[in-house]
Amino acid sequence: MQHHKNLGQQVQHTVLWTKPPPPFLNCNVDCALFNNNSVAGYGLCIRNSTGQFIAGMSNFSHCSLTPVEAEAWGLLEAIKFVVVKDISYVIFESDCKVIVDIVNSSHLPQNELGDILSTCKDLISIHTSFIVNFVKRQANEVAHSIARASLSNPRPHP
Repeated sequence: MQHHKNLGQQVQHTVLWTKPPPPFLNCNVDCALFNNNSVAGYGLCIRNSTGQFIAGMSNFSHCSLTPVEAEAWGLLEAIKFVVVKDISYVIFESDCKVIVDIVNSSHLPQNELGDILSTCKDLISIHTSFIVNFVKRQANEVAHSIARASLSNPRPHP
């Protein structure tokens, strides 16, 4: 007679991208580091409240950034992209909780990271319909894939 142990069921929680409420657009942004952090790439994907793709962008830079600084740089580039395109009502989504928490707080670190995020906060204060939210990595896969592919293009690729 064979005895079976009930090992319990593993519940797999799938985290999906969620549509923004009208009139907002979601701008998912993520970064990738290459060559021992000497090259940083970012990717962004903008979608509307029906999930329709509106715009995307990727770029990379030869620089020496920490992972958190790279995420901040990617957010700054996403904000600049939206400002240049004259888009309002944007929810920027990042899977870097540290960055989201700092942007939404009243203080900044006194270092390079703080300098990048200070510029982000300045732009957000001018464009009051911009929001920065945290999203789990699984819901940010499109932006992550675009960031990973950023080295495939020799120049910014909107």
